[in-house]
Amino acid sequence: MPRKNKSLFKLLFYGAITVTLYAGLFLNEPIVKSLCARGGLYALFPVVTAFIFSFAHGNFTNYFWQTLGIEAKKKRVELTEHDRAVERKEIRTQLRA
Repeated sequence: MPRKNKSLFKLLFYGAITVTLYAGLFLNEPIVKSLCARGGLYALFPVVTAFIFSFAHGNFTNYFWQTLGIEAKKKRVELTEHDRAVERKEIRTQLRA
């Protein structure tokens, strides 16, 4: 149970951050548009904004699925002697002019 409570707390935390980011973006749309249209170093503004939104929303989505108990299946792969890489002699042809 402690893991589920921790996931729920993080879900709510990143959900609040995501909602705040989107609200701030839409409520300050004219300012954001003018910053993005300036050019120069301001061209990094949309890129940085996208990374911030991606980080917050991605974490929110991760903890959402964890809270529901859905996680990726961990595939276990065992290599046999046949599957392992075999050292091969390197063959180089001589360069000709």
